[in-house]
Amino acid sequence: MKNIFIIFILLSIILSFTDLFSFQPPILLDVKEHIFDSIFVVEYRIENFLKGIETKINIYQKESLTAILINEERIKKDYGKIEKKENYWLEIPLNLLPKDFNLQKYTVLPKIIFQGRIYYEMKKVEKGRYSFHQDKNKMASENTNGFYISKFEVSNEQFAAFINDDGYEIKEYWLVKEGIMQNREVGWNFQGRFKMYAPREWDLNKIHYWESAPSNFIYGPVTNLRWFEANAFCNWMGCSLPDLTEISICFSFNSVENDTVYNPVCLEINNEGQFPLHFIKSNVSEWLILSVDSNAPPCGPGCREMFYLKNNALMHDEYPLKGISCPLYNNEILGFRYKIEK
Repeated sequence: MKNIFIIFILLSIILSFTDLFSFQPPILLDVKEHIFDSIFVVEYRIENFLKGIETKINIYQKESLTAILINEERIKKDYGKIEKKENYWLEIPLNLLPKDFNLQKYTVLPKIIFQGRIYYEMKKVEKGRYSFHQDKNKMASENTNGFYISKFEVSNEQFAAFINDDGYEIKEYWLVKEGIMQNREVGWNFQGRFKMYAPREWDLNKIHYWESAPSNFIYGPVTNLRWFEANAFCNWMGCSLPDLTEISICFSFNSVENDTVYNPVCLEINNEGQFPLHFIKSNVSEWLILSVDSNAPPCGPGCREMFYLKNNALMHDEYPLKGISCPLYNNEILGFRYKIEK
């Protein structure tokens, strides 16, 4: 009887860890914003609905980077804890917002919170074949089964939630997908060796960890972090880093999003909504999931150099440019975004 009890406990632990690391995350889609005579309305959809999710909202003044605090109890309709339905909307009385409130001066950023994880809006890329510029003189095309990709680079707010949930302390988050590197545990090994506990220049003794970082606005992109940290965050979120093909496909779109978010590190080049992702052309480079050829020599014990998207204000190309660097590399304009498989 004692042995059966022990087996039951072990199975419960295994199942809890399986659930923890393999859930299908909720996806926030199709956010639309409208200003009427007395109310501000936000419409949205959620795919992969999970019981217990909450809807919250960030509002800030773009120029001053001032966050706007409002009385959440007066936000009506689908706000806070919500139930599953096809379409959602929330209503904010305009008298709760600044007198000069409009969508040119202010950014409204809805978000989903699930088990301490924060998800911003994503873009749905349908299954199909897409053509794009591989370089100045060469076109290429790729098939995709479809995916969702974050419209925003991962923010300081999102990454702080990872830290607060002991993301740096749990080995499973730091495992590398099979076939990417020679050793799946290499990230965890380096985490201990180099005593990683936060992005470089973050101070965990401060209330706002990112205050001393180059990107020091709560909704700005988290930067100064290694590939292993980006990978661990994505594992925690139930997502993954995008690959070069997926980023290339995103460059191929030629219409769509007119909404923008001010990013204190990014200097947006194209302000006409040519690309479907926020700051897909910016000065924040982005880590990708793709590693160099498996026949190439390793850059360190058990690891390989990784590709990143070169995104900076000096580049005016209509196609994605990639760089290669050691996964331990970090700098003040290197961040990342995430994707979810359909």
